[in-house]
Amino acid sequence: MQNIVFGLVAIALGLWGLSAWWYSVLDVLRGFIPPALVLLGLVAIGAGMRPSESDGDEDDDDKDSLRDE
Repeated sequence: MQNIVFGLVAIALGLWGLSAWWYSVLDVLRGFIPPALVLLGLVAIGAGMRPSESDGDEDDDDKDSLRDE
């Protein structure tokens, strides 16, 4: 019950803060979004360059373990 009350109070204060300091929120977003996009792009490139572990070759051990069950 305390978690629900705390959550509702936090939401109310957050909405009040967003409406009272809207331009400050926009300034933070303008400063945060470009570096976040660069980081996201680097992660996407890294994920694309990493070889996947399953290249379509299935191990015979996996098939044997399924037969035993």
